[in-house]
Amino acid sequence: MNEIANEILEAFAAESVENLESVAASIAALEEGKEGAIDGLFRAVHTLKGSASIVGFSRLELFAHDFESRLSSLRSGAAALGSDAPGALLACRDHLASILAAASREQGSSSSPAKLTEGEVAALLSLDRALGLAPQDSPESASGPAQGGASSSASDGSERRVASSKASSGAYSRVTNRKLDAMLEESSELTQALSVFGGRLRAAGLDDFTEELVALHALASRHYRTILEARTEPFGAVAEPYRHAVAEIGRESGKEIEFEVSGAETEIDRALADRLSEPLLHLVRNAADHGIEDPKARLAAGKSRAGKIALSARRESSCLVVRVEDDGRGIDPEEVRARAAEDGVPLASGAAASGTATEEELLALLTRPGFSLSRKVTKWSGRGVGLDAVEKNLRQAHGSLRLESRRGDYFAAEIRLPLALSLVEGFTARAGEFFLLVPFDAVSSCEDFEDAELSGAIFRTVALRGQFLPAVDLSLLYGEKVTAKRVAIIVQSAAALLVDEVGDALSAAVRPLERRFGDSPGLAGIAAIGDGSLVLALDTAELLRMAVRHKL
Repeated sequence: MNEIANEILEAFAAESVENLESVAASIAALEEGKEGAIDGLFRAVHTLKGSASIVGFSRLELFAHDFESRLSSLRSGAAALGSDAPGALLACRDHLASILAAASREQGSSSSPAKLTEGEVAALLSLDRALGLAPQDSPESASGPAQGGASSSASDGSERRVASSKASSGAYSRVTNRKLDAMLEESSELTQALSVFGGRLRAAGLDDFTEELVALHALASRHYRTILEARTEPFGAVAEPYRHAVAEIGRESGKEIEFEVSGAETEIDRALADRLSEPLLHLVRNAADHGIEDPKARLAAGKSRAGKIALSARRESSCLVVRVEDDGRGIDPEEVRARAAEDGVPLASGAAASGTATEEELLALLTRPGFSLSRKVTKWSGRGVGLDAVEKNLRQAHGSLRLESRRGDYFAAEIRLPLALSLVEGFTARAGEFFLLVPFDAVSSCEDFEDAELSGAIFRTVALRGQFLPAVDLSLLYGEKVTAKRVAIIVQSAAALLVDEVGDALSAAVRPLERRFGDSPGLAGIAAIGDGSLVLALDTAELLRMAVRHKL
């Protein structure tokens, strides 16, 4: 075929990923008996077929055409779902993904006729059997979907004209990630430049322009957020493929597993979604394969027959927090201690066999390369096997992994990743020689605080407004001395952050910390403010957890 512009191929690739996700989501909905699932599945495959035709990916078009014809029979009532149908449908979906990946590498080829492989033909014939259909015309002898007849070709051409009309009328438009990144970078620079300009005007005593400057800065901030939203997708779309990983393990292992997603509306950057893909697959498979017990064992333990895996996402300050939790057998810390002692694995605090090791330290051993509680190897996972890769992957992205467990009840893995670039509304604060950005969203109030103790303790309890709150002294946490006159920043009415003073309100584009800062606790990123200097953006959620954990 003629060479296709890179931007068209990039747009096709992005659209195809969405269509494959829709195919998977519709198959899951079909399994659950949801109304409209068959129609949604048909539309996704039909759209993928049309798009493949436009860019000249003939084999993908052919397979999608043959897949679509089976779905058409299902819609019309000429076919019915058998017990093997979900697996057969998923197999066809996987073949779509494989053909797409191969075609993308080759950038299509019209020099040779489209012909399906034996595996692809077998997948279609398996679908015929699962739907109770007689085997359809041998698709391996087809040279393209034109065998469906002239009406099909005319219909496709008509639908393409409609799609082209919608695109030209502004109904939708696709922009490459490269362009979005450039737009976001420029918008961020504009926001920061306005902050610098405003600071210089105030320093020069030119306050007459304050109102106009505030309005201009607000407009730039809205512009930034609009572009940021264009780079994101809802977490629900990201989470859907893991539903099928769970369903596959459940079918093959005989387990009954419910899969729940919360925070589906949480918007996440597509770059973050890519980083999360492999770690989440490890964690979800771990939960289904080694966490959830079989129905007999669950009933014997007084549980429901069906286990539950919950996947959730939320935003905290400048971080994305994703949590995978199952209500399965959990982890026995003493079993971890015994295995560590048996293998001679040391802890940071001393020998693994020591009775002083905390539960958190013991669970952290699960991320050590090669450390596992499972003596058997399955094709899906091993509790501990793969967690080292998860932790390494997240660490490279400046993220973290925290494990929680209660024997016999649950196991949870919580991922925290800094947002690639986020606009944070907050105010400045000084802790020793460090200047900080404190997000508004978690702050309840700021109180003057006379620090008579000067105890030198990073974590302590302080009396504020007649109540005692756990506190973190940020000056000491980051290595500076403190003075008696302080300010207590109350976070979610549950803890206090002690600083030397607070400053002006501002909005700033926050970037992840460089690796050399990565080990600093309680920090979400770094930002430039009005005078061009840098401030460290606080992760108030992490600081709150630290304060509560060290509460006296």
